[in-house]
Amino acid sequence: MDRSRPIGVFDSGVGGLTVVRALMERLPLEGIVYFGDTARVPYGIKSVATIEHFTAQITEFLLRQDVKMLIVACNTMAAVAAQVVRERAGTIPVIDVIEAGARAAVGTALAAGIGVIGTPTTINSNAYARRIHELEPGARVYSQACPLFVPLVEEGWLDHPVTRMTAQEYLRPVLAEEIGSLVLGCTHYPLLKPLLKEVAGPAVRLVDSATTTAELAAATLQALDLASVRPQRPEYRFVVTDVPLRFQTIGERFLGRSFGPVERVDW
Repeated sequence: MDRSRPIGVFDSGVGGLTVVRALMERLPLEGIVYFGDTARVPYGIKSVATIEHFTAQITEFLLRQDVKMLIVACNTMAAVAAQVVRERAGTIPVIDVIEAGARAAVGTALAAGIGVIGTPTTINSNAYARRIHELEPGARVYSQACPLFVPLVEEGWLDHPVTRMTAQEYLRPVLAEEIGSLVLGCTHYPLLKPLLKEVAGPAVRLVDSATTTAELAAATLQALDLASVRPQRPEYRFVVTDVPLRFQTIGERFLGRSFGPVERVDW
């Protein structure tokens, strides 16, 4: 396989751009094609069959872009449709945020327990707890849905008193279990890291779904001898299904930098 081929990253909307940001920092030589299904977000209220259908469509689109790796940057997709991606990808390696987060979580001290926060859909799927227990049967996992975090992040209220109060309420039952690590099980949540760290306290290690995914991607590319060695500046493409302007406005906050033209596709 040509090592100069890009990495395909996809999400139901803008949240996966935190994964792209981490990839840019960890793998600065790699090209990236990002797909955000902004016309059909949110996925969390849809049936499993619908999510699987949408995921299959996006996977086929990215495979046509000649990618060398697929990254499922949406926790909802990863929770219910990761196998759909792997079946269609064939020999193309596939990693997802839940796998990366679970692996990183079990790498911490388990005696104190592991907290997981995410959207209601992700938490109700039990995907993180199930995978953590597969990796470490003795782990104690405490999960908490945080439905207000996504709209607060997209509003830009990253250090707002309302967000701080919301975080204190959400984390109170999890912190009461004396956890040693807290998995940020949504790609929006890395933008809240400073606030969450303050609320959780110094004894709790935050497991960032974006950086853990970038680390797993780097290790996978290295193991498969697929890491790019080209010295020229890599190409980044951003593809959405609706309203590129709004995506660009919010997305630049997630990405931490400006990006060029955003492509729009119609199914």
